[in-house]
Amino acid sequence: MLSATSRIVSTNKRFVYHRVLQRSVAEAVSDRFQFDPVNAQKTFKKTHDHSTMFKIERYFSAAMIPFLPASYFIHGPAMDTALALAITLHVHWGVHGVMSGPVSYILSICLLAGLLHFNTYDVGITKAFEMVWSL
Repeated sequence: MLSATSRIVSTNKRFVYHRVLQRSVAEAVSDRFQFDPVNAQKTFKKTHDHSTMFKIERYFSAAMIPFLPASYFIHGPAMDTALALAITLHVHWGVHGVMSGPVSYILSICLLAGLLHFNTYDVGITKAFEMVWSL
């Protein structure tokens, strides 16, 4: 009889322990922080206005449409430098949309350095485009 009583007590202890564990997990889950975007906007300082940046990127891309054909007809160091800056900025925004961090900045700096080196010590971007299309 004593062994039967001890089995019932041990079974009840496991059952009670399981219920306590369930309650404590449920309380821990309900007490977790819930993200509220309205309070987040009030609490945190806005560091970037992404909608304005999106518009700037789109306007810049639209402005490059006539700029690229114009660079075919207008040669010179000023156009080469403007084209190098425009291409670098456009590529930087595109790469930054895919991966953020120091990699996008390093890639953009290397691209700008390469294009400016090509403009200075070689024929330049606009003359190179003309040479490619004349083939």
